[in-house]
Amino acid sequence: MSQQTSKRIIAARLIQDPSMSDAEFYHQRQIKSGPNVGKVMVQMNLVEYIGGLARLEGVSELQIMAAAKYRNAYDRAQIGGARAVDYAAVKVDTSGPREDVLTASVADALETYRRAAQFLGMIRSNLIERVVCHDQSLTHRGMSARTRARAKQDLFEILDDLATHFKLKSKFQPPK
Repeated sequence: MSQQTSKRIIAARLIQDPSMSDAEFYHQRQIKSGPNVGKVMVQMNLVEYIGGLARLEGVSELQIMAAAKYRNAYDRAQIGGARAVDYAAVKVDTSGPREDVLTASVADALETYRRAAQFLGMIRSNLIERVVCHDQSLTHRGMSARTRARAKQDLFEILDDLATHFKLKSKFQPPK
C-alpha cells in the first residue's frame, strides 16, 4: 500500500461529532465561538467511518458527514449482521416484552435510516448502501473512464441530497 493511500485511509481529523444532536450543537454554538464548535479530533480509519467513499478523491466534508450519518444509522439499526446483546444486563423478569434502552435506540436508528432511504429512493439508497455501508467498489473492471466519472458524480450528488435531508448544511455555515 502506498503512503498516499495509507494517509487517506488512516487519518487524524477534526470532525463534526456524529453523536451530537442538532439541539446540543446549537446549545454549544450559543456558549462557544469559532469554527470548531461541535467538532472533535480523532485518529480514524476512514473505511470504518465512510466505507468505500474513503478511497475516492474529491469528497467534500459535507458529503463525508452525510455518509457517516447514514452509515451510523445503518449500523445502529442493526440491519444485517449480528444483533447486539448485553450479557451484563441483569435478568429480573423474562416473562413478558421489555422496552429497554437498546430497543429504543435501535428503533430510533431504524426510523432515521428508513426516512433517509425513503427520501433517496430505492436505486439511490442502494448505491449509497453498497459503497458506504458494505464497502463495495463504486466501479468495476471494464468501465470506461467516462462511465467511472459519471458514477462518481452521481454518488456525490446523492450525498449532497442526503446532507440536505439530514440538515447538515447548517452545521458548516458560519454564524451570521
